[in-house]
Amino acid sequence: MTTQTAATTWPEGAIGRYLTVGGATVDITHDNPGPDAEPSLSTAFCTGCGKHMDHYWATYVGRYDNGRTGAEWAAREWAQTHAGHCRALPKPTA
Repeated sequence: MTTQTAATTWPEGAIGRYLTVGGATVDITHDNPGPDAEPSLSTAFCTGCGKHMDHYWATYVGRYDNGRTGAEWAAREWAQTHAGHCRALPKPTA
């Protein structure tokens, strides 16, 4: 069985990655859920079990960066907590 490591190629757009207990990863990205071209959402997505958490930048407005730092911090916190508990195995690549 092959297990993923921190050296595994990150998906395009990933700004953070956490290794789960089961060997999958939780990837953090900045996404664009709306019609404009700018990101306004930080997402943490588990590649093992498929759970995810979306953090909209508008929730954290009032900062110099339009809420990006707050949303990214919240996504990282969720990702780290989830990675510490998730035992789902990585999905096979073949």
